[in-house]
Amino acid sequence: MNSDKKSSSFDSFDALSAWIPCLFVNPSDYICSEYVGYFEHRRKMEEIGAGSIEKLATQNSLGSLMMNMFGKESEPLHLIPSATLTVNFTPPKCFREAHGIHQWWKPDLQLESKLHKYL
Repeated sequence: MNSDKKSSSFDSFDALSAWIPCLFVNPSDYICSEYVGYFEHRRKMEEIGAGSIEKLATQNSLGSLMMNMFGKESEPLHLIPSATLTVNFTPPKCFREAHGIHQWWKPDLQLESKLHKYL
């Protein structure tokens, strides 16, 4: 990837960092649960003092790095710099329930909410 494209990718990531969407996920949802690991990994890297490395690494997905190795230009649009992540730890009956919106309407939810802010 040439330096102009690399700079553009980093600029996009920085521009998005002020936007803080609210994400609602269930760890049993195979489609959305990666957000839990993504933000948890970033927090752990900060804790061990590797935050500067993580700030660079978090802007690139494995898929986009592989595409770049084969000469294909790709910007990792699915990576979100900041978010308020609400995790529903209430065990679902099945995968469909874990991904569905109806799980959020129950009165007895086991929720944890955290702000993850890219600085």
